[in-house]
Amino acid sequence: MATPLLRKVLDPAASLERRKSARDSTALRLLSAERSEEIFPILLEEIVAIGFPRAFVLQVDFETGEIRPGAALNCSSSYLQKFHSTLWASENPTVSALHNLKPAIAGSANSHGERLYCHPLIYRNRTLCWEAERERRHDCLAVQNFHGRRKLQLQDQVCTTCNMRAYANVVVVQLRRGASKGKVRELSSIIELASRYLARLFKVEHYFNRMRDMDVTISQMHTVMESMADPVILTDTHHRVVMLNKAAERFLKVPESVSEGGAHAVEFNNLLFSAALSSMSVSGTESHRDLTLVDVSEGEEVLFEAVSAPTSTSDGVRSGIVTVMRDVTDLRRADQEVRANLGKLRDTEEIVRQERDRLNLVIENVGDPIVVADSAAKVVLFDPLAKDLFGMADAAKHPALVRNQAKLDAYLTAFTFSFSDKQNKPLRLYHPGTNAEVEYAARSGKIYNARGQVSFTVTVLRDLSAWKKLEQLQLERRMLEMEKFAATGRLAGTIAHEINNPLEAIKNAIYLLPGKLKPKGEPVYDILQTEMERVTRIVRQMLGLYRNTEHVGPFDVNAVVEDTLTLFARQLSNSNVKVERQLGTLPPLVGSADQFRQVFSNMVVNARDSMAQGGRLVLRTRHLRATDGVHGRIMVVIADTGCGIAPDIAASIFEPFVSSKGEKGTGLGLWIVRGIVENHGGSIRMRSRPGRGTAFKLSFPVVR
Repeated sequence: MATPLLRKVLDPAASLERRKSARDSTALRLLSAERSEEIFPILLEEIVAIGFPRAFVLQVDFETGEIRPGAALNCSSSYLQKFHSTLWASENPTVSALHNLKPAIAGSANSHGERLYCHPLIYRNRTLCWEAERERRHDCLAVQNFHGRRKLQLQDQVCTTCNMRAYANVVVVQLRRGASKGKVRELSSIIELASRYLARLFKVEHYFNRMRDMDVTISQMHTVMESMADPVILTDTHHRVVMLNKAAERFLKVPESVSEGGAHAVEFNNLLFSAALSSMSVSGTESHRDLTLVDVSEGEEVLFEAVSAPTSTSDGVRSGIVTVMRDVTDLRRADQEVRANLGKLRDTEEIVRQERDRLNLVIENVGDPIVVADSAAKVVLFDPLAKDLFGMADAAKHPALVRNQAKLDAYLTAFTFSFSDKQNKPLRLYHPGTNAEVEYAARSGKIYNARGQVSFTVTVLRDLSAWKKLEQLQLERRMLEMEKFAATGRLAGTIAHEINNPLEAIKNAIYLLPGKLKPKGEPVYDILQTEMERVTRIVRQMLGLYRNTEHVGPFDVNAVVEDTLTLFARQLSNSNVKVERQLGTLPPLVGSADQFRQVFSNMVVNARDSMAQGGRLVLRTRHLRATDGVHGRIMVVIADTGCGIAPDIAASIFEPFVSSKGEKGTGLGLWIVRGIVENHGGSIRMRSRPGRGTAFKLSFPVVR
């Protein structure tokens, strides 16, 4: 006998009430989550609780474009491994659902008859974030993702308003066979509810991270302010102090256990500071102003230069002023001293001018030939009358003038190396005007430098018989010559002064380099510092009118050669010049190392210029011992494979203003070299073949 099948009839109202209660329970659990990472475990538990066998979440890495499983429930590792993919695998159903930003049901190729519900979760919201509302912008990423007007773009998942990197996930749920549409809708509503809570927590965490970064930045800025020796003050738009470092507290904050007068001084400092800020704000153009404040601890006035700059918010609204006050008290005192010294210098200049005028008057009334020689008894200056007596440096000199020159050289040598400060001795010389010998009274004196060494000798030749006749003419010539000397002195002083200013700046920059160079740059820095000091001494020599202030002592010739080659290494390499060193063992040489650097620098530069297409530069040093074992000589050979020196100028190559470089050369390099070599008791010789090269041989005496 058949019996009817009994079925349990559910009350629709009761079923709706149970679903509402379950949804409220889910909402409470999601609401209890404090971090965004806690949302997915709660969501998966709720999904399984409503009757689905398993579920997991696929997470997107925007940096690499990789899609990999994250949170999962009732899923094995081997099962999850099958869902690894990338954003560019558009044929994958889960990736396709993510790109379309719409839920989808797809069959899995990994299990027969298995259906998967794929629901994309991205950062979205129906309302604008507070940054977009404040700036009145409508390009908030959350709102754009909510409306879903286009497919997911990897490069667009950064909010242009708050610069926040968004997230993208796919919730994948396995559906049972025969799952109803109502069940799927319930699943979708739970996922959407979780999406809203996830978006809120994600934004809160973004704000928290920004606040933490801002706290770190503020702490760093406060550390920077405290580490500054100058007072730094941050004020608001009403010039009220917001923050100041310890250096500023000395002047603008009342210290503990201070007297009533000190408190009034601090109050007065604050009034002066506020007034200075107000004045700069009103002017609108001034960014710095001098300000005098009282140091309460020292009881002294301090002069500051207050430098201010406005601070603004991200939207350009002015929020305050940052002021840095530099202590310029010592600088102002130094400025006053410089101005006072400048006044004294002008007074001294006037005295010198008067003395120069007096000296000009004296010279105008001398009317005698004058000869100036250096410490080596080499003539450095002839006045016009002396030139008439001894002739010019030409090959067609009259034989009688050659004899005059020989007599003068012998006289100057004997006087320069004697112990007498002054000398008056008769000297018979040929006079070209009368074609007869005339007896002159040679009156000589020595000029000493600061070290007590002879710098120059001055010799006046007085023709007593013709003195009255030639008095007027000689005075006029001497006046013209002294004017040339004065102009030359002024020019040398001006040039040296103008060079000295940038030199001081370069020296300061060099002194700031230690500790900031790589180890490989230390030798170059040492050479740079040494050469800088040498240039400074040369400038001082110009200001001293060739006064000999060189440091004389024993030095290593090979070390000077190496320093010079290191200095010009890059220039030689760029000119394709190969350097060969053949440096022997040498004893110390007594002399000026700076002057020898000048010798080798001039000769290396000349060799480089002569090898325009490249070539070979050889530097050889050796020690030649004498038979007595005490004396000897140091030989230095500098040879190149350049263009050589033309025969017509080879004989006079060591004379001033003779150059093989044409208009590019000054003609003074080898002349200076010869002077330095001879001042050290040495000799220099030259051999050259046009088109083959040039070799210079330098020889210096040494004593053990």
